Amino acid sequence: LIREVHTIDETLRKLAGGTVGGLGTGGMATKLQAADVARRAGIEVIIAAGRRPDVIIDLAEGKSVGTRFLPLESPLESRKRWILAGPPPAGDIVIDDGAVIAVQQRGSSLLAKGITTVKGDFERGEVVRIFDKQNNLLARGICRYSSVDMAKIAGKHSQEIHLVLGYEHGHVAIHRDDMVVI
Repeated sequence: LIREVHTIDETLRKLAGGTVGGLGTGGMATKLQAADVARRAGIEVIIAAGRRPDVIIDLAEGKSVGTRFLPLESPLESRKRWILAGPPPAGDIVIDDGAVIAVQQRGSSLLAKGITTVKGDFERGEVVRIFDKQNNLLARGICRYSSVDMAKIAGKHSQEIHLVLGYEHGHVAIHRDDMVVI
């Protein structure tokens, strides 16, 4: 039993029974392939004997019951890559010059005050593109408000969000941890 894996290389693949050309089911080589995909997404993986009594309980208690594959990057880095290259944008937001400086140069969250225009039909939690007034793509981010609500709070101070909407999902339109500046 190999307790911990930091690198999946050809030596490990040969130990697992060779390489796999496509996505398949079964064998250890396929499990290694799945573990490698998850690791690249910033997810820790443990391969353990599923028929072993109490294996899930033992894992939850932190006991070593199988092979642990360490993630290649942090979950935040993986999340940012997903925001950048994952789903197609559901809409666009245009921001003023002050917001451009805050987002691009300071790495700040996007406040409703800096939003000038909302385009498209999107829901809270969807990815949108962020443009300056000259139509230059600046960033992509996960919005905290739908397009309807974003249009209502555009240009408003953070303290006004609750007054305008009757509720709030935070004081920012897009949090910096949910945004990738391009």
